[in-house]
Amino acid sequence: MRENTGKVVLVGAGPGDTGLLTLKGEKYIKQADCLVYDRLSSPEFLSMAKAGCELIYVGKENHNHVMKQDAINELLYEKSKYHELVVRLKGGDPYVFGRGGEEVLYLVDRNVEVEVVPGVSSSVAALAAAGIPITHRGIAKGFQVITAHSRKDEEADIDYSLLTDETITCVFLMGLAHVKSIAAGLMKAGRRSDTPAAVISNGTLAAQRKCIGTLADIGEKIEEAKLTSPAIIVVGDVVSLNDRLDFFEKRPLFGRKITVPYIKTNELIAKLQQLGADITPVKTGIIKPVIIPKFVDKVRSADWIVFTSKNGVRSFFYNLELAGADIRLIANARFAVVGKATEKELVKHHINADIIPAEQTGKGLAGELSSYMGDNDEIKVCIFSAKEASPDLEAGLKEICELEKIDAYVNEQAYESIPESIGNMVSEAVFTSASNVERFFHMLPENAYVETAYSIGEKTTAVLEHHNVREIVQADDSSYDALVDKISYKDAFKD
Repeated sequence: MRENTGKVVLVGAGPGDTGLLTLKGEKYIKQADCLVYDRLSSPEFLSMAKAGCELIYVGKENHNHVMKQDAINELLYEKSKYHELVVRLKGGDPYVFGRGGEEVLYLVDRNVEVEVVPGVSSSVAALAAAGIPITHRGIAKGFQVITAHSRKDEEADIDYSLLTDETITCVFLMGLAHVKSIAAGLMKAGRRSDTPAAVISNGTLAAQRKCIGTLADIGEKIEEAKLTSPAIIVVGDVVSLNDRLDFFEKRPLFGRKITVPYIKTNELIAKLQQLGADITPVKTGIIKPVIIPKFVDKVRSADWIVFTSKNGVRSFFYNLELAGADIRLIANARFAVVGKATEKELVKHHINADIIPAEQTGKGLAGELSSYMGDNDEIKVCIFSAKEASPDLEAGLKEICELEKIDAYVNEQAYESIPESIGNMVSEAVFTSASNVERFFHMLPENAYVETAYSIGEKTTAVLEHHNVREIVQADDSSYDALVDKISYKDAFKD
């Protein structure tokens, strides 16, 4: 136990989309020794935490509280005695019906240092994602945000007579079960029955759905639509702008559920999410760099240094730093990479590749390297790759140069359970390596299958052919952009 208490920071996680987390909030999550969190929409928030951070779930759902508020207050105080920095991660903004004030007052009364990092409130963000501006000149001059739940998880006692100004947008949080009574209360207080109303479920997420109606019929419409919590109710003439301002649901991949087996969160996931896809990430492996014996001697004598993946580049510079060497060690070497993604990783270290093959495979790289070398079999080539990688590259070079393949990293199985949401049928899945295919299908239930699999290249496709896949679509070249093109192309011709 610490002699003095540590610091507790309340961080607003925003409405759900991890991209809407503030930079300051992200910084504190990464520094936290203990993270106390609510029900969150994405595991990405937790993946930001450093190794060894204590993670404690205290989430609340309708009529199901893992921990009562008084117990959460006490927990934060107790953890501050053991940790230098405790982060309390709350959805939306801590002070917008998040009971953040109660937690802060409890800690301040016990002389604990506290800071609050505001979050983007769903009361504004979910409306924007649904194409509804919370205010608009000539239509709405202000807004009111009301909780539709009482402290006892019942419908709140709302004075609807205060909500009759038609130039004010009304936003109700936590009220999905009470839409009919809210609409009835507003009409009884004097609001027009044809006042536009909307309910937005999972706002700002790829799973977002909305239901548009009026006060007179919104209750029936959401029952037919079967919307789920969390949801926001909005009432006012600004709702009528939703179709013209709805950029979010008009993104090309919106509504597509795509599974992405991965080793490390990457650009591919980000690209698909930006296009609106509902991504289910499945962690299949862990990449660990290898400490390379006699690294300096091997690199110093190399004429060509070849990378078959981004991980090879990362391991190379990891070992360069470990050896206490600097960039001058490789001043005389030339560089070759197998593809564009590897090229981008190398550029991060201020080195441009001399060769990027048109055919982004080991075979293609071997062919272009051969043409550079000519008949000089004294040229030394060092390949940095995984132990099991690059047989085509080796086969194409070993007869024409002094070749040394260096096992730069290991790709280990990640022993995590597959998300329950996947079930026995995967509609669409994207595979970026052969090992990802094997591990993913090993994790699936025995009779499960993939309807459509997108493959980054020939080797990945060959492995997919041995598994339960109905359709395989291979990218035109081994790059994330080519994969995204194939996924988008399929979407353009769907019924």
